[in-house]
Amino acid sequence: MTSHERPKEAEAHLLRSPLPTPHWGSQSGSAFTVRAVATIRATSTQVLDSLVDTSKYPMWNNFVPKIDLPSSSHGRLGPDVLFTEHVDMFGQGKPSGLVKMTLLMTTLQEKDEHNGSKSFEVVWLGKAYPSWALRSERVHKISCDDQGITIYDVWETFSGPLAILVRLFVGSALVKRFKQWNEELRDYTEARAQA
Repeated sequence: MTSHERPKEAEAHLLRSPLPTPHWGSQSGSAFTVRAVATIRATSTQVLDSLVDTSKYPMWNNFVPKIDLPSSSHGRLGPDVLFTEHVDMFGQGKPSGLVKMTLLMTTLQEKDEHNGSKSFEVVWLGKAYPSWALRSERVHKISCDDQGITIYDVWETFSGPLAILVRLFVGSALVKRFKQWNEELRDYTEARAQA
């Protein structure tokens, strides 16, 4: 791929064979994963900055247009920060249609890669429901290929007795919205990187 070619469109899928997550490990039964991957013409550090700077979400993120954070975090996510996403699950664009989901950012790992770039893993653990009823964990992997293109790979695995209801009622909406999240993150970060 040359530097003038547009990276391929974001892809999103519902996986009935769930991907393992750092906290919950491998899941089975009614568990499933929603996964989306995008390529972004920006550094991995720029992508990470767009992801954790939630004060800018209203500018680009129509899936989660608002996040409530403790004032001590200054609008940025970090490890051990409990936060509330205001999720527009069906793309209605109305404040009355937003669903609040509580999450805990458990991980922000940085790794130096062989090509001189940095890769990152960010993990958010769902806290909206008791873990015996519904477990969810969202993993964001940000890495840079040898051509300087960042690969943003995000997935959320759901398990527990309520996971089947999540899949049946909002599974297809989650796939669409994860794809939209990736495309909007890509467009916002690329515009910032070129400015």
